[in-house]
Amino acid sequence: MSEHTSITERTRSRVDGILERLREEYGTFEVVEKTWERSPSEFARIRTQFEQDRLDGAGVWLTDAAGEVLLVRNEGDAGWADPGGKVELGENYATAARRELREETGVDCELTGIRELHKIENVEGDADGESIFEVIVVFDGDYAGGEPRPRDGEIAEIGWFSEPPEPVLYEEVRTRPYPASE
Repeated sequence: MSEHTSITERTRSRVDGILERLREEYGTFEVVEKTWERSPSEFARIRTQFEQDRLDGAGVWLTDAAGEVLLVRNEGDAGWADPGGKVELGENYATAARRELREETGVDCELTGIRELHKIENVEGDADGESIFEVIVVFDGDYAGGEPRPRDGEIAEIGWFSEPPEPVLYEEVRTRPYPASE
């Protein structure tokens, strides 16, 4: 692609390539498409993250032997979510997911596949302009050890759940299976 190709086209093409590579490696998984409206300053921050190759995220839908799911509530958020965060430069999605889980919760896991890939289209408010696409890869994982504890300064609460807590940060946390309740 030429350097005159729009950021929308570059990021869409990049995400499509990531999706293809992950399907080759992991097989079939659900793709959840979302559009997030961003303020001008948030959109500028996301553009910078893209230019620094630090845009995407990864997390883990972690279950224990009893079928309970480990969730976190980030400081400043009202809802519960799966542990995860940004992929660091040079890191693959699986490594990022395991690292984020360990950093946020003190827990280790064995990844068993991809549960979902969230294809996010970031748009600047009501502007009729460019979009920036990113991915968040949510892996399935089995608990492999460690004593759960929230990371100071980032995680307000941590817990094992047999059914969706209230409130959740995003709808998939409510609708994914909780094996302990089945």
